[in-house]
This record gives sequence, C-alpha cells and structure tokens, in this order.
Amino acid sequence: MLFMFCAHLLCADAAKDPVYNDIPAYGARYLSPEAIAYAGGGAMLVAARTGDELLVLENSKLVKTIPLEGHPSGIAAAKGGICYVTIAAPFGKLAVIDYAGGKVLKSYRAGHMPRAPLLSADGASLYILNQFSADVLRLKPDTGEVLARGKAVREPYSCVLSKDQKKLYVLNQLPAAKGGLYEENIGACVSVLDAQTLAPISKIDLPNGAINATQIILSPDGLYLYATHVIARFNVPTSQVERGWVNTNAVSVIDAKEDKLIASVLLDDIDLGSANPYGLAISPCGKSLCVAQAGTHEISVIDRVALHEKIRKTLNHENADRRSPTPEDPANDLSFLSGIRVRHPAGGLGPRYIAFDSDGNLFVTLYYTDAVSKLEPAKNYAFTLIDIGGNPEMTQVRKGDLYFHDGSFCFQKWLSCATCHTEVRTDALNWDLLNDGIGNPKQSKSLLFAHYTPPSMITGVRKDAETGVRKGMMFIQFVDRPDEDAQAIDAYLKSLKSLDSPYLNPDGSMSEAAERGMIIFEMAKCNVCHYGEFYTDMQMHDVGSGLDEYEGQKFDTPSLREIWRTAPYLYDGRARTVFEMLKNFNKDNKHGHTSDLSDEDLKDLEAYILTL
Repeated sequence: MLFMFCAHLLCADAAKDPVYNDIPAYGARYLSPEAIAYAGGGAMLVAARTGDELLVLENSKLVKTIPLEGHPSGIAAAKGGICYVTIAAPFGKLAVIDYAGGKVLKSYRAGHMPRAPLLSADGASLYILNQFSADVLRLKPDTGEVLARGKAVREPYSCVLSKDQKKLYVLNQLPAAKGGLYEENIGACVSVLDAQTLAPISKIDLPNGAINATQIILSPDGLYLYATHVIARFNVPTSQVERGWVNTNAVSVIDAKEDKLIASVLLDDIDLGSANPYGLAISPCGKSLCVAQAGTHEISVIDRVALHEKIRKTLNHENADRRSPTPEDPANDLSFLSGIRVRHPAGGLGPRYIAFDSDGNLFVTLYYTDAVSKLEPAKNYAFTLIDIGGNPEMTQVRKGDLYFHDGSFCFQKWLSCATCHTEVRTDALNWDLLNDGIGNPKQSKSLLFAHYTPPSMITGVRKDAETGVRKGMMFIQFVDRPDEDAQAIDAYLKSLKSLDSPYLNPDGSMSEAAERGMIIFEMAKCNVCHYGEFYTDMQMHDVGSGLDEYEGQKFDTPSLREIWRTAPYLYDGRARTVFEMLKNFNKDNKHGHTSDLSDEDLKDLEAYILTL
C-alpha cells in the first residue's frame, strides 16, 4: 500500500504541467513593459514582461520588436549593440541579444527566476540574481560560465556595483524569517558582497518594517546608494491608515564608503500616501533623484543636493543608529521632502522602472497602460505617451491585477493589496488586523489559491476569499468600492498558478532526500490533513500551536503549495523553517506524528514539503 501511494504521488508530480511562471492568465495579450535601460546612441531598451519581447526605441519611437523565450525580468546594455536579458522561469535563462540587428544570438541557463542582470564596467563580469533560491552569480558574459557564486538574504531583487567595482550591493525584497514571538526589529536589508568572489562582506539593515524593497542605485560620484521600499508599521493595530499609521513609503540613503544607513526619507505627504515606490533614476546632471510611485501612478522628482543638505542638518550621522527610527528621524517625518520634491503624473498606470537618456529626458514603463511615457524636465516633466503596440483594453483579470496593485484605491493612497501580500504571497510580518479583534497579531497569509481553499484568514473568520477581499477593502484600505472591482480582483487571484520550487532538481525531479521525505509524509500522517491538489482538507484543527489566549484554538489548515516561499511559519511566525516548526513546536504530535523522528528524517520530510 505504501509503495502504491508513493508511486501515485510520483506519477502525479511527473504528469503535472510544468509551470513557467506565475503570470496571470489574462485572456488577452498584453506587453506589460517593465525593465528599461538606456543603451546609448538614442536607443532605449524595454522588456515586455508578459509580452515576451524586447522592445527597441529610438528617438522616442518603437523601431524593433525582438521575440524572447519567456518573460523578461531585467536588461543590461553593453557596447556594440549587445544587451543581456534575464528570462524569469524556474529554470531561467540569460539571453544574449544583438538589439541593433534585432535577434537573439544565444541563451544559456541562469538558475531559478533570474533577474536584475548587471554588467561590470570592464564588461568582463555579468551579475544576476536568482530571486527565490537567493543565489547571486557572477558569469562570463559571452559563455555563461559561472565565475563565482554567492548568497543574498532573501529574495534578492536588485543590485549595483560600487564605483571602484570592488563591492556588489544586493537589495533583498523581504526580511529574513527571524522567528520568535516578540521580534520587534525585522526588515529587509542590503547584502554587501565581494564583487569578485561574492563572499559576504557585511549587511546593511534597512529600517524596522522595511518590506518590498525594489531597486538600489549608486550616485554618479559613488558616495551614496539609494533604495526604494515600504516601511510597514506592523507593531500597531490596523485601525486607520491616516498619516502613515499602517505603512509609509520610503527611499533609504546609504553611505557607500562606510556601508551604513544614513537615513530613510518618506515619499508620502501628511494626507497623501505614495504607495508602492518602485524604480529609481538620477538625472544626467546629478541634481535630481526620481522615484516611480507604482501605486499612485506618479513620479517624484527630488532635489538631490537639497535632500542631502537637509539630512545633514537633521541627523547626527556619527552617533545615530538608523535601525530604529526616533521621533525626529526622517523615517517618521511626513513633511521631510516638503519644498524639495515635486510629484508629477507618470502619464499612465503602474509606472515601474525609469531611465534617463543622454538628453535628460525621463522614460517610464507603464505596466498597465501598456505603453512607455517620456517626461521632459525642460517642460516641467510634461509627459508624452509612446505607442509600443500595447493593448489598452483590459479584461476582467487584467483589471483585477491593476486593482490589486493600485494604491489609489486606498483612502489617501497609502497602500494597495500588494503592499502586504508581496507578489500575492506574504510580507513575512505579523499584523494585528481587526478581523478578529485587537491585540492578536498574526502572519500575513499568501493569497495564492485562497479562492479555492476556504475558509479565509488564519482563524477562518471569513467564510471564503471573496468575503476577505471585500472586507479588506473596507477595513484595511478604508474605502467603499463597487462590487465589480472586487469581482475583478477575485478573477485575478483565481487565474494565478504556483511557481515550481527552487528545491527541485534542474530537470524538475525531486532529490533523494525529498523522495525519502515523501514516504515519511504519509508515515507521519501529514497527508491526513494535507492532501489533494492544494494539500489541505480546508478544515479547522487544533494542532497544539496556540499560545496564551489561543491555547486550544482551531486554525485553518493551510495549503502546502509554495510553502517554500512563505516563511516564517505558524500563525505567529515563531518558526523560521519547516524543520524548526516540526522539531520544536509539535511536542504532542497534533501536527503530524513527528516527535519520534530523527533530525535526519525531519530534514528529509522538510525537503519533500519544500518541493510542493
């Protein structure tokens, strides 16, 4: 019987359609321009994320469309009409492209979900980040040979080299899973690596609550780094959003000589948020720092000289610890940029990445408008839309994708659904939502498959995800929207598929440890509650994990699909890993019969679970 069960699982996994990426099933073709790079000579390169194309613009017009093997996630421009484009997939690739000639020259394997390619100044090294395996690779550009391999902290998302090319700064999108019940300081960070060996040098912590870190850039003089991110105020109940009560949106300024956080400045105004900051760019003259505010569809233009002068006057850099903001810290000052920043319309919906050309014009990718916008500083950043052959008509799923990421839905534009559900999954923080009272924070849940696995919320207080979506608008975004908006979000979430695990072998098979763990999964009776397509019985159970007022509490059985992506674990995030959860927090065998398993067996069981 045991053999038959295992054979069934192996056959089922083998028969599963390979998942290329977690791109929505829109029901129509969209380009979704995202990454952008100025290649010199008037050429602007744009990656069409869902259109699977590289677009070449010259003189603000589309001149070439180059088909790609999949969803592009980053561009690095080189000399001689060559560029490198990462293709995001579980077994991703790096494409070498002759954009001048309009063809892909070759491609080679680049790891799990590669992104953010970066070419060294001498052109001898190409760096890429594997988002979910947290690998950082230094490659030989012409052959793809791996010259060095390093590790980031969690979900490396952007990188930049120091001016002397000796250090690589890697921005991590989410905080590491720290575990512990009373963790007060948790936030994303910057990993500092040796540019040649990729050995770790140091780590620069961003402010407490830093999540959704998106891009890091270096100032032209090499003295400062700038990074976009959200600052989640997760230590307070979500009883309001005014004045950044739930979250604020920031740019962190880092001393690139000392590798130290100087300050985090808020992009928000007192009564107007700047939801979901994304891309960054510095004007060719070096005077302006520009930030794409994806959630409010704007570009913030900051006087960079005035910014540093104001920071200098406000902070005592030598003695300040910027990890924990104090009342006078810019990270708590919603008026800090007053008088030195101007908000401009981006020209469309969902601005993501931005780039200046040599004439000082700013180009903005508009993910949801399916176009590129050109903003001219000489004309007070007036915009002109560039037609790239996009699709302006939105299906219901496409609208739902926009609405999920749209901060303008929220009262005063502080946040969107995607702010706490990073890429629809989790931000790794405990939140004190008001769905089940006050004073009982719990982990932010992944919304993947939520519509297929009712009830919703950790304690099942919402009968289904449809109810959760509507209550989220009412009690988290504090708005009353037409039900058709919620229906679109429902359709978007239902369209999503899981991503194949980075813990699978390159051919998609399981490791020997995972195969042993699959047998243990049944022996330990994990499959009693975790079974079927989504590995959940969709029931409430007391698994002995409740503490204090939650002792004896029944919790919703979570899906195990993509559990490799959603650490930490348990309702309060006290377990950093699956192994830790099974070994330290299952003493009475209510959460599977694991107390008698050896550490080796538990590691095998974990190895299997992490492939799901």
